[in-house]
Amino acid sequence: MNILIVMPHFYPAANYGGPVISSFKTCKELAKLGHNVSVSTSNVNQNGKLDVKLNTRIKISDNFYVKYYNETIKNRFSLPLTLGVFRDIKNSDVVHIQYVFNYSTVVALLYSYILRKKTILSPRGCLGKWCLEHGSRLKIFWNKLLIKPLTKNTIWHATSKQECDDIINQFGDVKVIISPNGIDLEEYKDITPISKKEFISRYIPNYSRNDYNKLVVSLGRIQKKKGFDILIKSFTNLLNDFPESILVIAGPDEGEKENLFDLIAKNKMQDNIFIIDSIYGRDKLHFLNAADVFALPSHNENFGNVYLESLAAGTPILASKHTPWSIVEQFGCGQWVNNDEVSVTNALKLLFEGDAYHLHKNSLKCAQNYSWKNSAEIISNALDNLK
Repeated sequence: MNILIVMPHFYPAANYGGPVISSFKTCKELAKLGHNVSVSTSNVNQNGKLDVKLNTRIKISDNFYVKYYNETIKNRFSLPLTLGVFRDIKNSDVVHIQYVFNYSTVVALLYSYILRKKTILSPRGCLGKWCLEHGSRLKIFWNKLLIKPLTKNTIWHATSKQECDDIINQFGDVKVIISPNGIDLEEYKDITPISKKEFISRYIPNYSRNDYNKLVVSLGRIQKKKGFDILIKSFTNLLNDFPESILVIAGPDEGEKENLFDLIAKNKMQDNIFIIDSIYGRDKLHFLNAADVFALPSHNENFGNVYLESLAAGTPILASKHTPWSIVEQFGCGQWVNNDEVSVTNALKLLFEGDAYHLHKNSLKCAQNYSWKNSAEIISNALDNLK
């Protein structure tokens, strides 16, 4: 089957978060299953552009190609993609569209409707209650006037039961398949633990001491949705019981970093709380593996790849009840709590006082339940049923 993926940005533009990585991994697995997979996207890379060849199909692996179009207005619009994707859709059997609140989604849905192509739509977390309440009010009209009329025969793709409910709340009785994201467990098999001294020199060289008590880490785009302010306040509450512990947050700034720095200064936590730039690859694996706890009390996550990455690195997690990670309490490898200061403080304390060995082992065991192959097979079966 010829599958076309349409999205406004794509790998290696990893700064756009989990959907970029998860889409890339799923495409690779769908290609391995025998589908001909093509991606139509732009060359945007948040603060610049990818150094890639434009307007031509680039082979990534067997059966997997990407075509990058030039971004006309950075992070807003690509005229070449808008015009060129019509032919790409015409040459496909099924169109899998990523995101909802983007021009490329409306363009792809409209062209697919005109060409009578079957479509799958992945919201990628943008239909969560918090996201809708804190975003533009135009989103309601966008859904009613642009998305709903063009998705009457569309299959929706959710990465969790929570996201499935979000879709149904917005669009009513529609068909939804649930396919969680996966992880490459092989990448995590040979992580050599690093010492506290090495962690300090590698990630926080300005730290005034050469040792610490407990280490909490967090990863994500520095934005309000992630709840980093709640995490900072909660961590500060613990320092009387766990002195000389540190919190390190890593990620690209999306308008919230200065507010967090002000909060850290207000609480006089400059020696205990650090915000660093994005980290990738083996650096990220060591960062996660070295921690006692990974914490991200987000206001909304449809899946949250980084929680799974932390578990695969052997580190227990703290996740909010606005994320689909209740499973960690079943496996005994984390806390799933309300994202208020008191709840997060108490959850961190429980994890600090827990048995580190069993938390580590249970984290690894939980991560075994997720793979990109299984995720792709669910989507592939749904595609086969579209015939």
